[in-house]
Order: sequence, then C-alpha cells, then structure tokens
Amino acid sequence: MDMEFRVNDHRDSKESGITHFCGEGRIIIYLQHHETLTDIYSTITHESIHWALEKYHHAPNMDAYQEHDLIFATLWAEDYIPN
Repeated sequence: MDMEFRVNDHRDSKESGITHFCGEGRIIIYLQHHETLTDIYSTITHESIHWALEKYHHAPNMDAYQEHDLIFATLWAEDYIPN
C-alpha cells in the first residue's frame, strides 16, 4: 500500500476528510480536508482497513456502504457494546 499526502485538493471537492483510493493500493489523503491530527490518523486507519479488505478478499460481496458500516462499527466497537 502506498499512501500519499497532499496539502491541496485541486479536484474542486469540499467534502470533509476526503481521500482518493486509486486502486492497486495507492491512497491519496488530502490534508486540507482534515481539521485535526486525530482526523488524519482516523483516515489512515479507515483507508488501511479498506485496503486490507480488498487485498485479502475479505468482503467480496459488500458494497461501499456496507464496507463503511463495517469499518465504522469496528473502529468504534466500544460504543456498540453495552456496559
């Protein structure tokens, strides 16, 4: 996996936390769309999970929304587990 960080997004996008997955393990993270260092770390983790799911064919029948739901639930599992 190659992860590239860019300061500016020249694609005319205003979406918060946006990244661009180029396929074949190339991920571009646009820093201007992140507000804090924690946001950047979360994006790195999020994109790394996407990469692992694709590389190891763990979710061949999932669409993008299902994959995002899985990542969200995994990263914030503490919030889903009752005390």
